[in-house]
Amino acid sequence: MIERSAELVGEFLVAAERIGLTVIGEIEHEAQPAPHTAHSLRDGKCAVYVFSLSESYGKRVPAGAHRALKVGKAGPNSNNRFQYQHYSGSAGSTLVGSMRKATILWPYLGLEFSGPEQLDGKYWLSTFTDRDNFYLDAANNPEALGALENFLNGRLGPVFEGIA
Repeated sequence: MIERSAELVGEFLVAAERIGLTVIGEIEHEAQPAPHTAHSLRDGKCAVYVFSLSESYGKRVPAGAHRALKVGKAGPNSNNRFQYQHYSGSAGSTLVGSMRKATILWPYLGLEFSGPEQLDGKYWLSTFTDRDNFYLDAANNPEALGALENFLNGRLGPVFEGIA
């Protein structure tokens, strides 16, 4: 899970204010520790989500505990992206899709290479990663959604950023 999530949200709000970006409503944080189950996007919300290595798995691999793997966003009409696509790898820009393309990083993540098609993405993500969701009010924050995604990408430096 993201350590210091409340501090990160506070720092984002300060940065947003400095550039004149208004964030309407609260940013709600939801931590889903491993093993976790994907669920649907909350009604009326959009979200930025972060997959990171769990404490127990991460401490056994070179990448380390809490290492961010992927930061993404889902608008209010993107429930499939939020709930399903990252776990199936159905799109190349998902976490599992990126993992299948960047097999050079598998040893860093403690994965044995048997071919990218052998990766059971749903099992691996659900079992070995934590997921953090940051919810915003969808109706009032279209610019804030992208800004929060950019902020968390910059601050957390996910392994699979830029691999599509």
